[in-house]
Amino acid sequence: PDQVNDLFEMMPFDFGQGTEAELLRKIWKDDIRRNAKRVGFISFSEKWDVPTMWAHYAADHRGVCLGFDLAKGSRGQTMIDQVSYKDSLRTMDLRKLKEDEIYREEIFSYAQKTKSRHWEYEHEWRLYCRLTQDEQLEKNKDPNKSFFLDFNDKLRLREVILGHRSTLTSQGLKRLLEPKDRVSLKKAQPSFRKFAMVQAKLTDVT
Repeated sequence: PDQVNDLFEMMPFDFGQGTEAELLRKIWKDDIRRNAKRVGFISFSEKWDVPTMWAHYAADHRGVCLGFDLAKGSRGQTMIDQVSYKDSLRTMDLRKLKEDEIYREEIFSYAQKTKSRHWEYEHEWRLYCRLTQDEQLEKNKDPNKSFFLDFNDKLRLREVILGHRSTLTSQGLKRLLEPKDRVSLKKAQPSFRKFAMVQAKLTDVT
């Protein structure tokens, strides 16, 4: 949460003005950094046809989009939440934040899944994951270290969509997959009729 490209990440709040507001803002930012050493998230999108997503997150259309079946609403080790997009910052009740544990939990949950309306094109869902004890120790040593979640029954790879400028081949991808995985391969191209990416005929690149 402290390494993403949104400077308002976990900060969708109007803290007010004055000394008390400055102190609260600092405390909240410190909490975000501490939380980032224990919990991370993976971002997904509902849509693969948005051109800006390919430009920003798939190496300017040279990368790939991975399509998954997700276990929505699962709790415990992982959970998935839909991001809500807002036009304005939420006012924080300083007194309740200090005195009401339920309010603090509600505010934290709100922060985890709320972003500015400017990001709405992402159609984001988030899968939150708690780091293992060993991973937390590594994270303390190197705050910039990234960790990865293995595919599993709650995170099933179902399709791979090649970017319009990708030089990967379907045969090369098939060598990485097993028939039992039942993963479909597609390729994206710009639509001739609207501002969107559409499925192209998949051909191998030699």
